[in-house]
Amino acid sequence: MVETFKANDVISGTYGSIWIGTEKFAQCNKFEAKCTFKYEDVDISEQLGSDRKFVGYEIKGTITLSKVDSSLVKQLAEGINKGSMPVFKVVARNADPSAKGQERVELIDVTFDEMTLLSFERKKLVTEEFPFAAVGFNYVDTIQGATV
Repeated sequence: MVETFKANDVISGTYGSIWIGTEKFAQCNKFEAKCTFKYEDVDISEQLGSDRKFVGYEIKGTITLSKVDSSLVKQLAEGINKGSMPVFKVVARNADPSAKGQERVELIDVTFDEMTLLSFERKKLVTEEFPFAAVGFNYVDTIQGATV
């Protein structure tokens, strides 16, 4: 647990990067992956409250990209047309040089849930959101706590 920290210890999202497969997506504006825990209720005799047992998890998230090219939608469109959707490895990293390290997570067996075929609004920059699910994850790097 961190007992004290300095402002520069707080990591900024400005230095976040993602790789889908082996391709770096420099146009990533926003990335979020969450792991939701699944539990089953367990009723115990002579206990009024329900207890819980962990039975699994679900990983879901969203990648938001500035529209620079069509590389990801092209791969997904090919999967639709072939009837076999691609499965990816996604690595996300946040490495603020003023912070006390970087955080990097590898998402395993990522599948995308949807893609926008085309979208635009006058006088607005175009972004694309790609909701996804993953089967597993590994923390490759984590940030160590501040020293007192």
